[in-house]
Amino acid sequence: MALLRLLLLSLLVTVFLPQAGWTQTEGPSQETSEYGDKGPDNEAHDDDVPGLRDASQVVAQLADISALCKGADVYAIDCLAERLEALEKEMHSLGGFGEARRILRETASQLEQITQDNLDQDQSRARMQTADGSQRSTRPLAAVSPTRQRQALSQAVAVLAEAETQLLRAAETSARRAVQYQQIAAALGSNKVLLRSS
Repeated sequence: MALLRLLLLSLLVTVFLPQAGWTQTEGPSQETSEYGDKGPDNEAHDDDVPGLRDASQVVAQLADISALCKGADVYAIDCLAERLEALEKEMHSLGGFGEARRILRETASQLEQITQDNLDQDQSRARMQTADGSQRSTRPLAAVSPTRQRQALSQAVAVLAEAETQLLRAAETSARRAVQYQQIAAALGSNKVLLRSS
């Protein structure tokens, strides 16, 4: 009987301990918040978002925003905000780009606020996706009122211009990443064309 209990106990330990360890590693750990380039501003859900490998991917994604947001019309500003939010989260794995993340996060927040300040209450929220399905919005997008669209787009262009300036200033303070910050600034600024054509 004692031998049977011992076998059952060892079986339980073998089956349940690896699962408990796996469950624990899924949540945020102290190590991820204290080490690496993860600042206190990073949220736990960053671990669930696939990370980018290098700055060229940031530039490519900024340049590719128009693939999803072009033709979004009254949804264009919130579409741009959503794309910047998603990109900023994907940058969690890139070391040395904390300032770029902060600027993109604040830019997304300001664009979202412009949308809310000029919201079309009668228009339902919509999800966007490219024709080939390669890109889709991660949340429903809000529409700007057509009567206030021109004013809202003008404000959004100004927000992008300010973000571009901040990124260029950040490039001046980081000799090691200056070129990458300049490329990110130019790619972000290219989206002013998207807004002006909406």
